[in-house]
Amino acid sequence: MRLVSAPAPSLVVVALLEHGERAGDPTYLVARRPDHAFLGGSWELPGGRVEPGESPEAALVRELAEELGVTAEVVRPLTFSWYRYPDRTVLILFYLARTLPGSTPRPLASSELRLLDRAALLALEMPPANQPLKDLLLQSRP
Repeated sequence: MRLVSAPAPSLVVVALLEHGERAGDPTYLVARRPDHAFLGGSWELPGGRVEPGESPEAALVRELAEELGVTAEVVRPLTFSWYRYPDRTVLILFYLARTLPGSTPRPLASSELRLLDRAALLALEMPPANQPLKDLLLQSRP
């Protein structure tokens, strides 16, 4: 019997990023992926890959600054997802994070940004690897 090794998964960090509120409830930032990117045109929560030697929390703060131009704090881990796409496997660590006062998100690495309340976020079609986070949000408050 021959064992076939699969490529190592990419370690990715993603933020359920609170920015502002409506009617006393937090609003969350989502970004639309550029058309030319992997899963182009889909809506996603912001984040990206963890670099070698970098902690997941530091990577998330860096990614939020690079993608959105914001300063953010990581509040706590929420859940994770292990997902195999046809051409790649990802291990996603989801965190609750919030922008710090004075930070205004800008679409530096996406084609569009939106602020959504919890119900609108749950109704949004996102990549399948995000399903564990949506399941968690259906069960409880972050």
